[in-house]
Amino acid sequence: MQTAVAVKPTVGAPGLEYDISDSDVETWIATVAIPFGVLVYESAEKKATLPTATGNVIGGKTGIALVDHSKASGVGYEIGDAVRVMRRGRVWVLTEEQLAFGDTLFARFATGTGSQKGAFRNDADTASASTPTNMKLELAGTASLACISVGDVS
Repeated sequence: MQTAVAVKPTVGAPGLEYDISDSDVETWIATVAIPFGVLVYESAEKKATLPTATGNVIGGKTGIALVDHSKASGVGYEIGDAVRVMRRGRVWVLTEEQLAFGDTLFARFATGTGSQKGAFRNDADTASASTPTNMKLELAGTASLACISVGDVS
């Protein structure tokens, strides 16, 4: 029995699908620990990994790691897990800073203190982030959350 109702429910969470529009989701196997809502790329034979170079963000096969509520950690996938990867659709993603409508989207491939590979931002730090060619900002959420479209979404 429900005993409480949120006055202001959360807008979304990294890795949640934004809406029920047409989307394509594939299953890849994690080669590293992957948080929900970050950019991943296919390294080989449906293997999901985090980007480590600009080419992993701007080339090859990329997508967003979707949330899976059955994962014990509650925050992401472990090595060897089957990862649900959105290849086309709208999804909430993990951001490092507040994004605004019209911002160019950048995905991190190198990390420093307090940063996450695959997370999104709005400034061009070419030494650590690149612009994904198949993703664009749809809706700015909070300092750690935004909605993006992946692929051709109508």
